[in-house]
Amino acid sequence: MPFKQINTALTLSIITGLAVTLYVDFYWEVFSASIAALSSAWWIWKRQWEHTGYLLLAILLPLSVKVSLPFGDLHLPAEALIVVLAFVTLFRFIVPLNLTIIKKNPLPLLWLLSFIPGILMSEMPLVSLKFWVINGMFVFTFYYGFLLMASRGKPLPLVPFMIALVPVLLLGLAQFIKFDFNPVTISGLYKPFFYSHTMLGASLAIIAGYSWSQSKNQKYWRPIAVLVALLVVLTGSRAALWSVVFMLTIWALMHLPQLWRWLLPVTLLVVYFSLFGTAKIQESISYNSFQSHDPQATLLEKSMSVTNIQTDASNMERLNRWVSALRMFEERPMFGFGPGSYQFTYIPFQEKSLENRLTVRNPDSPPPGSGGSAHSEILLQLSENGIGTVLIFLVMIGRWVYFGFLRGTLRSPQTALFLALSTYLFHMQFNNFLNQPAFAFLFWGCAAYFDHQLRRNNHELLQ
Repeated sequence: MPFKQINTALTLSIITGLAVTLYVDFYWEVFSASIAALSSAWWIWKRQWEHTGYLLLAILLPLSVKVSLPFGDLHLPAEALIVVLAFVTLFRFIVPLNLTIIKKNPLPLLWLLSFIPGILMSEMPLVSLKFWVINGMFVFTFYYGFLLMASRGKPLPLVPFMIALVPVLLLGLAQFIKFDFNPVTISGLYKPFFYSHTMLGASLAIIAGYSWSQSKNQKYWRPIAVLVALLVVLTGSRAALWSVVFMLTIWALMHLPQLWRWLLPVTLLVVYFSLFGTAKIQESISYNSFQSHDPQATLLEKSMSVTNIQTDASNMERLNRWVSALRMFEERPMFGFGPGSYQFTYIPFQEKSLENRLTVRNPDSPPPGSGGSAHSEILLQLSENGIGTVLIFLVMIGRWVYFGFLRGTLRSPQTALFLALSTYLFHMQFNNFLNQPAFAFLFWGCAAYFDHQLRRNNHELLQ
C-alpha cells in the first residue's frame, strides 16, 4: 500500500479527532488517546494482525470492568481495543477505496445513518452523538470487521469468549453460595464484570443457541449447549430463559416442511385467541401472584412470574417503561427524542397507575435496581430515533428470519448462527443490549457470519 495514502488517511483522522475534541469540549486526554489508537490501528493494519486482535478482544470482553473517566464510563481494557479495531476496519475500506463488502451488506450502515436526523434534532445532542459513535464502533468492529475476517476464512472467536466467561461464572456461583442462594442478590452476583445479570443471561442464551444447533455436526457441542442453558438459569434472567425455550421451539419447527414452519405457529395463535380470547388471558394474568424474587418459589413459578403485572415490581416497571416509550413515540414519531436520550427524558411520560418501588421520580437519585432502560429494543429505537430506524432494523431481522428459518436447513452452518440470533429476537422484546460491548460482540458477530455464509451459499448455488 502506498505510504502517501496511509499518511493522508492518518492526517485526516487526526484532524477529525482534534476537531471533535474541540467541539464537544472533551479533555485533551481524549485527543491523546485518539492518537494512540490511530497509531496502534495503523500498525495492526500494516501487519495484518486483525485476527489476533479479535482473539484477544474475545478474551478481554467478559473480563473487562467499567471505569469512570472524566469524559464518560468505559469498559476497560476491551473498549480501548474496540476503538483500535474500528479504525483498522475503516482503514481496510477507506485506504484502498474498496467498499464491496459494505455495498453487499448495507443494512447495518443504513441503520447507523438513520440515527443522524435524530442527533440533529436531539434534546441532548452531545449524549446522542456519543451514543451514535459507540454504536458505530460496534457495527464497524463487530459486523464489518467480522465480515472481513469471514472472507479470509477466519472463524468467529466464540470459544475464547466462552473460556473467558468461566471465571466470571465461577465468581457468580461463589457469591451466590455466600449469600445462601438468596434470589435478591442475583442482580449483583457478576460485578464488576457484568453489572446486568440479564445481559449475561442474554449472552449465554446466544451461545446456547449456537451450541445446540452445532451439535448435529459436532457431538461435543450438545453437552456444552445443555450446560450453557443451565447457566442461563443461574443468571436469574427470565427473559433469557424463555428465549432459550423460544430457540428450541424454532429448532423443532425447522424439522417440518417449509410451508408448515410459518403456517403451524399462525394456526396455533389463531386457535388460541379464538378459543380463549383476550379476556380469558387477562383474567389468568390477573390471578398470577408469582414473584420473581420469591426465595420459596420453584423455577417454574419464577419463570411464570413474567406475566405477573399486578404485584411484581420488575414487571410493573417494565410496563411503565414501555408505556413511556410509546408516549414519547406518539409525540415525536419521525425522529424521536435523540439516540441515547431515553433515560434522561422518559420520566414525564410515565404512567401513574404503574408506579412501584422501582419507579424513578427523581432522576438524580433513582431507586436501587431501577436502571434507565426502555426494556425493549424496538420501543427504545422508536422513542429515540423514530419510525425510520425501526423499519430498517425490522427489515434486517426479517431477512434473517426468511433465510435462516423459512428457507434454512438444519445442517446448514447459517442455521446455527440464526438460532443464536433468534434468542435475542425474543429477548429484545424485554431488554436492549446492543450498546453493551460484550453483547454487541456476540450479536453483530453472529449477524456478520450469517450474512457471509448466506452469500457464500448463494454463490455456490449459482455456480
